[in-house]
Amino acid sequence: MALSTAFTIRQIWCILNFVKSHPKEAVEQGFEQDRQDYWAMRGELLGKYPGKWVAVHSGCVVAVSDDPLSIMEQALAEDGYAYTNKVGEEDKIAVRQRRVSFPYDNTYSPMPIPRITAALRNFPH
Repeated sequence: MALSTAFTIRQIWCILNFVKSHPKEAVEQGFEQDRQDYWAMRGELLGKYPGKWVAVHSGCVVAVSDDPLSIMEQALAEDGYAYTNKVGEEDKIAVRQRRVSFPYDNTYSPMPIPRITAALRNFPH
């Protein structure tokens, strides 16, 4: 399965708004709780969603899909973070996350937006 790297403008906007408006510590604590919730319910998830990508937030499954990117908008809708993993294949998945700071374009209207340079690559599985 090739992993799609195409993000919609709406998805990028959602991520950027979230990064700008949420304190790092709150996100890290919430994400860690979501990770613990995922592992606490893993047995149930194996029965219902084997081989599916599942996003868990606040003790609930908030999104399920065959493609990890297609659940992103649902997974980030409430608080902007959710623990996501592929049920039953957790040891095969490597997720690399990075937090970066970047300048804002203050001339953009109606509100400043971040200036970023992105390189999207399709990594072999």
